Amino acid sequence: MGRWLDYVMPETASAPPKARKRYMVNGSLAGALAVLVTLLVHWEWVPEAALLGLLVGLCWLLWEFALLVKALDELQHRIHLTALALSGGVLAILTTSWAVVDVIWPLPDILLVFGFPGFMLGYYSALFFVSRRYA
Repeated sequence: MGRWLDYVMPETASAPPKARKRYMVNGSLAGALAVLVTLLVHWEWVPEAALLGLLVGLCWLLWEFALLVKALDELQHRIHLTALALSGGVLAILTTSWAVVDVIWPLPDILLVFGFPGFMLGYYSALFFVSRRYA
């Protein structure tokens, strides 16, 4: 695996080589499974199969991420958990604000599906800033 994947998966930048390779392969497969099942199975044909495939892919991705974080040393573990906490806190504030604003001005519900991608973007941003503190 090339170091260019560190730009695509920055959470693996400081992981041990064995854990990094496992996460890059299995995490990519899990993410691809979730995306492909969502794209290939039309929601009106078999929505249960699409939801089950999406759930399996995301749970597999979460499992691989937990194994990756478990393989890190104490400092990197702290950096990742701090980044996760910051991203989750910001997402909680944004979704609560969304609900308050929705009471006053109705907003489209379809934008709520961007919660997880927004969380990941916040996690990567927080990981960048938190890891700079210890560089």
